[in-house]
Amino acid sequence: MNNTCRICLTGKIKNLLDFGKQPIVHHLKTTKEESPKLYPFELGFCNSCAFLQIINPIPPEILYKNYFTVSSWKNQPHTNRLLEVMGAIANLNDTSSVLEIGCNDGSFMELLLERGVHEPIGIEPTKDAFEIAIKKGLSVKNRFFDANLADELGEKQFDIIVTRQVLEHIFNLQEFICSIRSVLKDEGTLVIEIPDSSWNLEQLDYALWEEHVNYFTISTLNKLLVENGFRIIHKETTLFSGKALTVFAEKNERYSMPSAVEKEFEIIQKFKKNFLPLKERFHEFLSSKEQVFLYGCGARSSSFLHFMELENVISIVDDQVEKQGFYLPKSNIPIVSWCDEYKDAFFLLGVNTENEMKVVKRRQFKFEQYCSILPPSKNIPVFWKRMIDA
Repeated sequence: MNNTCRICLTGKIKNLLDFGKQPIVHHLKTTKEESPKLYPFELGFCNSCAFLQIINPIPPEILYKNYFTVSSWKNQPHTNRLLEVMGAIANLNDTSSVLEIGCNDGSFMELLLERGVHEPIGIEPTKDAFEIAIKKGLSVKNRFFDANLADELGEKQFDIIVTRQVLEHIFNLQEFICSIRSVLKDEGTLVIEIPDSSWNLEQLDYALWEEHVNYFTISTLNKLLVENGFRIIHKETTLFSGKALTVFAEKNERYSMPSAVEKEFEIIQKFKKNFLPLKERFHEFLSSKEQVFLYGCGARSSSFLHFMELENVISIVDDQVEKQGFYLPKSNIPIVSWCDEYKDAFFLLGVNTENEMKVVKRRQFKFEQYCSILPPSKNIPVFWKRMIDA
């Protein structure tokens, strides 16, 4: 067991929740007979700084050979707001040199080009997303971003560095942030977008993902940045795949900010204590339902189904044709397209909150025939809301 905290390096990682052996959820099966490889999924926390992290995560060369879910599949209404704030705070303009680390299929780089940015550079380690970006004519390197690549790029090259929904995947956080600092100009701006894991803790949201090896709150993200010579100058949250936190940071080696670690420890322990009770209540809740379907085969919903061991789910309806016809690893649940024969069944909504009501209206679900399994939706079951408020 590697018990070294990825932020404070104190070696005080303690077990919080052990979810047992789980598959890589986006490695969908073509037949029921296939046997997926299972890996330990153990969530730990640092007794010193309260940073949540997966203990002994799956090696990145296994996780990121291909990504399967590309950015252009996702509804991202907050990107226009992000670009506006980049203009206001980071002076994004047609002369800005911009690096995007973890650019996926290049969707955000295309938006930068539309805003007049001249030749943004992208870094993307996964082969399938990289190939899509290259076909678009974008300047993208098929590499992991590390100290070696930073050396190749050269010192103080970029006005703006953007890394969206990436930091939660990074194994060596210290090297990653230090390498960013080396290629960012002294007056430059670092833009980070990550899942806000304070929401997982506060809303008892156990829809975790094996690729997310780090679970940041604003306190732990600030600690990482301050220790590597950055100061947060602006932060905001938005509704995206739960709750997304975006920060703008500048180089500043003299800044420090106290963190409310004790309060975070309290929330973490509540998160641990309520997992099994929530699991039991969910089984009771679904026991009276004759036909149960899951709508949306995403990473969060798939993990939730496995962690809660919801074995009475018949099928997963997903509107993404690339997923239809496959089976969810471990549980063998088929992924199917919508059929009117399902219209009277009970549905667990596994689409992100920003998309839920679109699905409800399109499928004409009645109020009593669905609930959400992904906070911060208001459609999670009443018993779940009561546990959150307790």
